[in-house]
Amino acid sequence: MRAGWHARGVSEEGRVNVTPLIDVVMCLIVFYLMVGHLVLQRRGEIDLAETRIGESLPSEGVDPLTISVNADTIEIDGVELDPQRVGSVVAGRLAREPGLGVRVRADRAVTYSAVSPVLSALRDAGVGHVELATRQIGGGE
Repeated sequence: MRAGWHARGVSEEGRVNVTPLIDVVMCLIVFYLMVGHLVLQRRGEIDLAETRIGESLPSEGVDPLTISVNADTIEIDGVELDPQRVGSVVAGRLAREPGLGVRVRADRAVTYSAVSPVLSALRDAGVGHVELATRQIGGGE
């Protein structure tokens, strides 16, 4: 017969059960993944204007620099910025990535007076091509 823990001089108090620790860590990982996903979804909520004309976005290729304009915020690739910094941030990205495309997504409730400074900053930064995102009446962006 095999000798047990007591016969070898090791007590039950000396053993560490890590199963509860692993369960807690896995729950935390799942929680943070879910919260991160919800934050990314919420950040991109813009009610785009609808149109019947335009081209659908290609599914592959390099993603353009995305500028989102809401009633009170301007975001570049999901990072909120002051309106005065838009030109310098875009110019810096263009210096690192020549030929980078720029897409402007503006909420339908935003007036042109809120979008115009962004377009002027893009022109001053040297952007040659700007895409204005809209939602096609029959489909996607």
